[in-house]
Amino acid sequence: MSKIIKIDEAPSEPWEGVCDMRWIASSNVGAKNFRFVHYTYEPNWSSKKTHLHNARESAYYVLEGKAKLHINGEEKWIEPGTAVYLSPGDTHSIVGAGPDGLVMLEVWAPTEPDIVYFEDGEKVTE
Repeated sequence: MSKIIKIDEAPSEPWEGVCDMRWIASSNVGAKNFRFVHYTYEPNWSSKKTHLHNARESAYYVLEGKAKLHINGEEKWIEPGTAVYLSPGDTHSIVGAGPDGLVMLEVWAPTEPDIVYFEDGEKVTE
């Protein structure tokens, strides 16, 4: 069941004060083995939360703006044209968006929920 999806018509999941998450490929279009999401982060947004997945692999691709990425204890700014591969077990998160915000794509598999959250390096329950 192939689909052509326009970003502005994709199902939206707004995260108040953080970002707008648009589901490009998910169960809503019949995607069974992976997820593909478009994010638009608010300018100057920041967080101290990170997370990891025990089995999931992810990839980010930055389209516009820039962001501070936490990955395994380091923080680096990523910008348009940057791709990031995340292995299972990598502690990671977008922990800040630049003054122009951030627009990025993410794809991941497997699709099952598989997430452990941390705040300031300490495991938290969500």
